[in-house]
Amino acid sequence: MSRLLPVLLCGLLLAGCAGAVSREAPTPLRLEPVAAPATYAEKLARLSVESPRIGAAVDPHDLLYSEEDFLRRPYARVRWGAPLGQQLGDLVVEQLTRSGLVGAIQQGGDPRLEIEVVEWLHDYRGEAPMARIALRSSLYRDERVVAQWRWSDRTVFTPAGPLPGLAAQQRLLETWLAELLAWLDGLPE
Repeated sequence: MSRLLPVLLCGLLLAGCAGAVSREAPTPLRLEPVAAPATYAEKLARLSVESPRIGAAVDPHDLLYSEEDFLRRPYARVRWGAPLGQQLGDLVVEQLTRSGLVGAIQQGGDPRLEIEVVEWLHDYRGEAPMARIALRSSLYRDERVVAQWRWSDRTVFTPAGPLPGLAAQQRLLETWLAELLAWLDGLPE
């Protein structure tokens, strides 16, 4: 019994320590609905909108930040409530529908709008935290790229952290959505 007592005490001690670890679920992040867009005359009777692709430097499930060159890390206590591409795609479809620019949105078909998230990052390498977004939009007809547009922007945010950074990215996203509609409207028939 005297040899078993230290083993039991050690087991109880370890079990007690394990209970102190936070098992809190991560906070789910989501992109907020944006204001109604400007209204346009119908330019396209129909448009296929593919779910946005996520580039290699972006994580579809975690919000990333960087404190060092070439090193990106996920925030510990937050995750996307739904994959970033899905949320972004829903916003694009909503804005296209509300703008009047497109008569009908469909999956598959022609013409086709593809969007790629090239960068979605909180950058802490400078004097102030910076929210960064870069997106590439491509319009296809008959399986050929007929127009392509790359957009990127950044803005400072305070205080540091995932939620203030996401709020800054949301403002950038609203600007991009308005410019995406204007870009599509400006394309030749």
